[in-house]
Amino acid sequence: MDDKDWSRLVDQLKNGACTPLLGAGAMPRDERAAGPGGVIRAGPPSLLDGFDWLVGAARAEGDDARAGPVDPIHRREPAFVRQQVADEVMAVPAPDFEVPTEPHALLAGLPLPVYLTTNYDGFLTQALRRRGKNPRSAICPWNIGAEAVGSRAAEEALLRFPNSREPVVYHLHGSARHPRSMVVTEEDHLEFLLGLAADRGDGRQLIPTQLRPALTTRPLLFLGYDIEDWTFRFLFHGLLRTVAAMEPRRRAVLQLSPPGPADQPDRVAEAQRYLTGYFQRWNIAVFWGDLAEFCAALGARLGWA
Repeated sequence: MDDKDWSRLVDQLKNGACTPLLGAGAMPRDERAAGPGGVIRAGPPSLLDGFDWLVGAARAEGDDARAGPVDPIHRREPAFVRQQVADEVMAVPAPDFEVPTEPHALLAGLPLPVYLTTNYDGFLTQALRRRGKNPRSAICPWNIGAEAVGSRAAEEALLRFPNSREPVVYHLHGSARHPRSMVVTEEDHLEFLLGLAADRGDGRQLIPTQLRPALTTRPLLFLGYDIEDWTFRFLFHGLLRTVAAMEPRRRAVLQLSPPGPADQPDRVAEAQRYLTGYFQRWNIAVFWGDLAEFCAALGARLGWA
């Protein structure tokens, strides 16, 4: 991102004319989430280090040609996997919302009417309440389980007239409070994408009419995603392409961790140049760095750091 990109983004955020999409990189760091070699990862280990078995959890035993690493949980039912992941998410302690550049606190301090997230936790809603706001949390009805969370009339009332004092937090991939609503396995992701692309004849849309302007008329801000993350790939190739067809995309900003091995800076730089050029064709600016670095830079430009 250059200075013009930053100036544009700060102006959009201050005026509530931007829609953030928050990913797993915003999950609080927890000692239980240590990956190989003791490296601390963001979020529960089952969501990150164990994503291979989550992706294959719904596959039948013996389907080794497409399956990931062999693990006992690999053969368990999707409902069991969802419940286990939900339990781990609910056990993660909340971040320190008193830190101005903590991702949830930073976003909550902005006058935004709509927040989208693929995370299962409720930290964004908590941060908004800490700011004296009255957030309304809603879950994307991507499957029957998610649709069972609430009635259509209640959902429509919940999503009516989102504004900066009563913003909507929309959980695209479900909530840990309702494990049946969670997008976890590969089959879940595919069903989510198919539902996103299709015109649902039952009148129930994955992106409700009340929230579509937040995606089709305002710039998007992707935070907490990784270029190698399945969730980001599904989102970018599904959500962004789908809604971009409704109205020409004005602008978007991606915060992405640098791709490639850190001990091979030449390869990392080459990959960044290629990807930056690719995203520019979509009129998308990229901030190369982790979420903490992005929030520190944004907080400084907002005068909050």
